[in-house]
Amino acid sequence: MTGTEPRLLIIGFSNVATKWGFSIPTIERLKSVWPGVEAFRVGLGALQPQVIPPYIRTAAEALGPFTHVLLEINSSAYAMHPLSTEENGRELLADILLTVQDCGAEAAFMLHLRHWTRPVCLDFDALVSRFCAELDLPIIDLSQGWIAQHGADQVAAWMRDETHTTKEGGEAMAETLTPFLIDFLGRQPSLTGRNLPRPRLRRGVLSTAPLLEGWPRERHECLGLPLDFARIDGGEARLQLDHTVRAQGLVHMFHCAGGRNTVTLDPSGETLPLTTIDPHSNVPRVGVLAFDKMRGTDLRGLTISSTEPADDVQLRKGVRETPLRIYVGPLLTLEPVQD
Repeated sequence: MTGTEPRLLIIGFSNVATKWGFSIPTIERLKSVWPGVEAFRVGLGALQPQVIPPYIRTAAEALGPFTHVLLEINSSAYAMHPLSTEENGRELLADILLTVQDCGAEAAFMLHLRHWTRPVCLDFDALVSRFCAELDLPIIDLSQGWIAQHGADQVAAWMRDETHTTKEGGEAMAETLTPFLIDFLGRQPSLTGRNLPRPRLRRGVLSTAPLLEGWPRERHECLGLPLDFARIDGGEARLQLDHTVRAQGLVHMFHCAGGRNTVTLDPSGETLPLTTIDPHSNVPRVGVLAFDKMRGTDLRGLTISSTEPADDVQLRKGVRETPLRIYVGPLLTLEPVQD
């Protein structure tokens, strides 16, 4: 294999992040077959796929450029979100695809198995499959297709809960995924210059660093992605924008020194509770405080209260740290598409 070697981003949620998932053994297999390939995994944890476009851009800035992106987004809770519809699901997928194109990369989708334990508002697997068929995009079905390949009993033995695999399950999934990715990485580019569906809104990132320049900044590795956060301790912080933006959420970090804060939005005056420590905070990871369930709100600024203890939260691993503090990242925005 000659020419410029591919650089692959695998982006998704907890199934990408967990060490027992498919991503680590897949990358190992790829490198054994294609020694020159570079592969990166960014697992964002329990978030909604609305955050995928801004984090593709963030990953491209921190780790890129990439030639290819594998999207594992369907096993998020989006299918159960009460606001999920066919229309806004297509809008989201169009934004994700345009973002990959903007980064100069090729896109493929992966359906990961999830057994739903709550009512499903949208068959997101079916929507992603239709979207890929309509646009002739590469897709691999490791959801119901995986069951059809191996049988329900064998797949059940490879799962440790409704969506996360055992170590053996992750290896088995990687065994199936690797040939698909080798074919994907070897294809002729098809997104460059292509006229793609355009959503009404694009999901972007607005740095809060200039607004928090009085607070120290720290870099943290958050499940594959190095990110800068403002460290706020010992008092409240106020962010004042010079213009109104449509913001869908505030990025923060879950961590062992977190607690509880109140975030007050300007100009609405709405107050939102925010807890930045949970049982899994031994692993620093990205969180997003959603504004109006990710539909966004008009924002001129916000105030973050001082951090109070959350003594009722019990860590499953690690030790709670002091002093209490909150780590604040950028705002996620919704921006109208300009014709």
